[in-house]
Amino acid sequence: MATEPLRPSQGQGVLHLFFRVDPARRADWTRDDADALAETLERWQQTLQLHLFSTFGHKADVMLMAIDGDLGALRRLQTDVVGAAAGAMTLSWSYLSLTEGSEYMQSAEEYREELVTKDVAEPDLSRRVDEFAERMATYTHDKLYPQMPPWELACFYPMSHRRDGDDNWYALDFPERRRLMHEHGRSGRAYTGRVVQLVSGSTGLDDWEWGVTLFAHDFADLKSIVYQLRYDEASARFAEFGPFVVGMRRTPHELVAEIGLARA
Repeated sequence: MATEPLRPSQGQGVLHLFFRVDPARRADWTRDDADALAETLERWQQTLQLHLFSTFGHKADVMLMAIDGDLGALRRLQTDVVGAAAGAMTLSWSYLSLTEGSEYMQSAEEYREELVTKDVAEPDLSRRVDEFAERMATYTHDKLYPQMPPWELACFYPMSHRRDGDDNWYALDFPERRRLMHEHGRSGRAYTGRVVQLVSGSTGLDDWEWGVTLFAHDFADLKSIVYQLRYDEASARFAEFGPFVVGMRRTPHELVAEIGLARA
């Protein structure tokens, strides 16, 4: 009997899978083995949102990022890829998170009050509030149900807010946290059109509080945005960062060839 889909009440699951190639097992692989792995990845790309990257350095050879509302589908993806890799590519790390909206977003009522203090009168007041509410609804929907762009590069890292003496994020009151996050957001918007980011929540789901995935066209932009954002007080005082993994987007067949699994 088919299992009912297990879906979060809000948002979608985000699963990052990191694989390393085993050189000893790779030597036994055939072209048919490589084609079977590529075909497995292609099939899943038709089923859910799956992004594939060939990664740099020793932390991983492959990064898979999958987004879907059905948590069972994410687990089946993991099982299928591990099985198709048949030990030549082993799962070395993973990260689980959930898409989320922003708790610091201004409400329509707050925006109305702001306009009233600026002596904006009806009917312009109501029109501007309605337009604001529509923009925020679209923004929240895109955060909860993102469609990430097929850009060439991706960088993933986990992060948490610091809880250390005076630098305890959770001891700040809400207006101060909102101020800091608005400043942080302004810095990020300077990279509009150059970097797209997905910040997904992982408190209670994984070892850090958020997973951050950055998509870019230019390698230098990945370096620049992280460097610039660290000057914001929200990062300089309150952010702790985990390991960074950077990769280049590949099709399934490109991927298995680049990591040395598609042998003649």
